Amino acid sequence: MTSPERTAVLACAVFRDELDQLAPPGTRLVYLRQTLHRTPQHMAGEIQEEIDRIEPGSVDRVILAYGLCSNGIVGVRATRGRLLIPRVHDCIAIFLGSFHRYKEEQARAPGTYYLTPGWVREEKDPLSVIQEYAQRLSLEDAEWCMREELKHYTRVALIDTGITPVAPVRPRARENAEFFGLTYEELAGSTRFLESLFTAEPEEDFVVVEEGGVVTSEVFLGP
Repeated sequence: MTSPERTAVLACAVFRDELDQLAPPGTRLVYLRQTLHRTPQHMAGEIQEEIDRIEPGSVDRVILAYGLCSNGIVGVRATRGRLLIPRVHDCIAIFLGSFHRYKEEQARAPGTYYLTPGWVREEKDPLSVIQEYAQRLSLEDAEWCMREELKHYTRVALIDTGITPVAPVRPRARENAEFFGLTYEELAGSTRFLESLFTAEPEEDFVVVEEGGVVTSEVFLGP
């Protein structure tokens, strides 16, 4: 197992609170803007820039705290040691602790819009997205677009990993549910997956791209 000081973690800013507490001392943490979630076509390029900024030979591995993210990480190349990536499709499985738990929740309530304190803090809840859309559309059209995106949803679920207090964001999460006529629920999350980032165990939970290799979508199709 490589030592923490030989590890660099590139993560979506939505994981900042959790990783700041969970990362072993000496781990290099780099956070990328959460808005890449809505523009996945730009994600691989920005991640690659951050990887290539790492001094050659200074790390043995680079961990990407991302899922496949609408194919956003496809094309990222391992130029600074091996790449390790959670074998999940998006960050929700990471917050819930496993892809298995995510599948259980999807089976129970497939039309779920998941929120975390980080998502609310980054103003990526549906009500905030309306305001984002309103920068280029009328407020009426912006609301219509968001309602169209959510027309098959039935639930807003706020995930509590036990690290970031949910009480400050609970009113906003409830407001989203009420505004769009959805049920509201809070789910117990887990830091298990985030903790395992630093050990890459169990191996089946991770995609490994050896140095010189490139991320493809096919390696995520197993779960």
